[in-house]
Amino acid sequence: MDWLETTEFLLKQYRKRKQELSDMLASGGAKDYPQYQRIVGEITGLEFAEQEILDLHKRMRVEHEDGE
Repeated sequence: MDWLETTEFLLKQYRKRKQELSDMLASGGAKDYPQYQRIVGEITGLEFAEQEILDLHKRMRVEHEDGE
């Protein structure tokens, strides 16, 4: 598995988890405010990680194109 396949796998997992958490919040699944904060924090962390991977993809693509 190369870096692109690995990061695509991670993106898929992050997006799946974000959707699960968003669905939980939308259905009132947080039992209290601390749990709500934890869920929102996890979503925020997943979004940050996803953006970092997308930025890496962009940098790697530019470097690859410049190298040809």
